[in-house]
Amino acid sequence: MRAIVLTRSGGPEVLELQEVDAPAPGPGELLVDVVFAGVNFRDIYERRGGYGTSLPVVAGIEGTGRVSSLGDGVTGVAVGDRVAWNNAQGSYAEQIVVPAARAVPVPDGIGDELACAALLQGMTAHYLTGSTYPVQPGDEVLVHAAAGGAGRLVVQMAKLRGGRVTATTSGGEKASSRAAPAPTR
Repeated sequence: MRAIVLTRSGGPEVLELQEVDAPAPGPGELLVDVVFAGVNFRDIYERRGGYGTSLPVVAGIEGTGRVSSLGDGVTGVAVGDRVAWNNAQGSYAEQIVVPAARAVPVPDGIGDELACAALLQGMTAHYLTGSTYPVQPGDEVLVHAAAGGAGRLVVQMAKLRGGRVTATTSGGEKASSRAAPAPTR
């Protein structure tokens, strides 16, 4: 199968398309045919050597796809189900093994692209506005990098919780685009 493999750290030129052995799910795991792989700054940081990942490695940690087989002991999911995942190494490939506990069902009506794009940023925004500090009505909330994926969602979730948001961005086009509009209920 084809995969994007990192054999050394560096810029985009170190991303190598290679033929690799197809993975097989073990106990508690799913084999998923990848439809979309998420690309985040975290992936750039890993590519540059920032995580100390042992090389070679198939890049990417999040995506969406369709379950093609189940490892022993997996329940609650079936072959053909659409799932999204985060923090499962190897998403820049045609297939990936995902721990069943990390697979999130993708509901009907939500496209694979949206599910992939929103999962990591959505979990981050939810954690920041609900767990790190549960935003309450009237709270003042400062959001840096509000035009980015996570920042836009933090702004929206803070507003939905009744927070009064002040947002920053690097400026220019991002600032004039009103990148994080108020959510509708």
